[in-house]
Amino acid sequence: MILSQPIYHIITNTIMSDISASTQAIRATAILSLLLWTKVLAVNTGLGGAKNNAGGRAPEDTYQKSSNDVTDEAKVAQDRAQRMVNNDLENIPYTMALAWGSVYCISAADRGGTQVGKSYALAHIVMYSVFVACRIAHSVVYSRGWSTARSLVWAVGVLCSFGIAINGAIASFKIP
Repeated sequence: MILSQPIYHIITNTIMSDISASTQAIRATAILSLLLWTKVLAVNTGLGGAKNNAGGRAPEDTYQKSSNDVTDEAKVAQDRAQRMVNNDLENIPYTMALAWGSVYCISAADRGGTQVGKSYALAHIVMYSVFVACRIAHSVVYSRGWSTARSLVWAVGVLCSFGIAINGAIASFKIP
């Protein structure tokens, strides 16, 4: 049964298929970037709803609640949603750029026909997957107000960002 297999085995079998390691890393980066962008869109949509409920949209948006109908809870929810969006803006674009730059270096290192790219590709896929999972988890725990969990998933995500950058930098020295 696939659930009983170690994750490493599943990932290495994917990387070691007939498709090159760099192609696998590119595909994984594309899929993970799409997933991450979908999460960003969902969080931004949540901010729009929170602003609507708190009367925080542009004045011409007459469908929003008026200042007389707004509760303190709605204002707190808007503030939390805005902080979630701000945190995404402070973390996601930079890591996406690092991920695509890293995968470029991995791909270039893999072009030499050596097997060097496999380990870098695997590390890239794992770290970017963990980063994306952390950003999704960050939004969930942030929306629930769980500060310790929020800090933990943020820190793991930041470590993955550095790991992605370092992995790409090291791979760049393997480019033939």
